[in-house]
Amino acid sequence: MDCALWYKPAKLVDQEEQESPLMQLTLKGDYAVRVIVDLAAQPAGATVRSVELGCRTAVPQAYLSKVVQALAHAGLVRTQRGTRGGIALLGEPGAITLRQVIEAVEGPIYLNRCLIRPGQCPRDSFCPVHPVWARIQAMVTRELDSVRVGDLVGASRQLALTKKREAASC
Repeated sequence: MDCALWYKPAKLVDQEEQESPLMQLTLKGDYAVRVIVDLAAQPAGATVRSVELGCRTAVPQAYLSKVVQALAHAGLVRTQRGTRGGIALLGEPGAITLRQVIEAVEGPIYLNRCLIRPGQCPRDSFCPVHPVWARIQAMVTRELDSVRVGDLVGASRQLALTKKREAASC
């Protein structure tokens, strides 16, 4: 499959953006979500070749192998080498949360470094914004836990149908 005709590499994150990972999903996290949603859209147990997956998700092969390795380490996908090899989703799409996918490649998600080890920030007792960060952190975590990969597959299919209808009406 040749994806060179429509694939445009994503702009890499510049140095300034790399220095603030606490509040921004990295490219690796974005790629992981794309990969998981694509795999979840396949029939249960289906194995997808790496090249196909990279083309469909617009994830460069160099990144894809790192993302897949992290997802496999987290128990979200399995890989198989050989002529019948590829990548497959482990588990039900409805049981995998967006938070699990992101944390598989990013590690734990923290809004601010003072939340990494609760009670150990020297400013906790007198910082007026600490409780605000903690509330926002809890909301982000709850929201990411509430979104299931199966939900994203359904939304993706609905968007594809809408796009198809719009194209047909022209």
